[in-house]
Amino acid sequence: MMKSILRSAAIGALCLPVVAAADDARVFQAAEINGADGAVWLKRTEDSVDGRVMAKVAMADSPYTVWWVIFNQPENCLSSPCGQDLNGNGTPDDLEDGGAAADVAVFNAGGAISAASGALKNNGKPDGTGVINLNISMLAGESAGNGAQMGFPAPFFTRDLEDGLTAEIHVLIDKHVFDTDWVFELTYPEQTEAFAILLPVGE
Repeated sequence: MMKSILRSAAIGALCLPVVAAADDARVFQAAEINGADGAVWLKRTEDSVDGRVMAKVAMADSPYTVWWVIFNQPENCLSSPCGQDLNGNGTPDDLEDGGAAADVAVFNAGGAISAASGALKNNGKPDGTGVINLNISMLAGESAGNGAQMGFPAPFFTRDLEDGLTAEIHVLIDKHVFDTDWVFELTYPEQTEAFAILLPVGE
């Protein structure tokens, strides 16, 4: 399950231009979301990453969670972006054993109940799709063990964001169908519906 969830987040991405602030203390970055209409915007510094996720999703009035997948050492991945090869196939070695070489960390970034998108079918009735719109943020050195975020099972939860500028960041949007324990489902990636990949922006 872990392989399929994270592999699905590394099929490919289109990153939009990076714009640096005048003092280079902050870098602004955006990427289109794969699998959904929408985008992720980030403001990166060495010590933090703040952003916003806006996306059209498959289901209205449904629970969604958003997840960070942080590759702290992306230069050690087997591919670029991390988690895929030149044919677009998954390379789970980037994620196995906690992603030791790439120093992978996985955190819950937030959640939302999707609102109706207002899109209509040909018959004029709502098409059942939804939208999510939420802010996300994390601090360097902050791990799931600090209580601010729920983490992936060990060894992922023992890791944290090391540098907000040099990490490769994947943002996952997961839907939840509540076919098991609801607490588990909201604190564990279940079904990735869409994702964005944001490459490192600095040294």
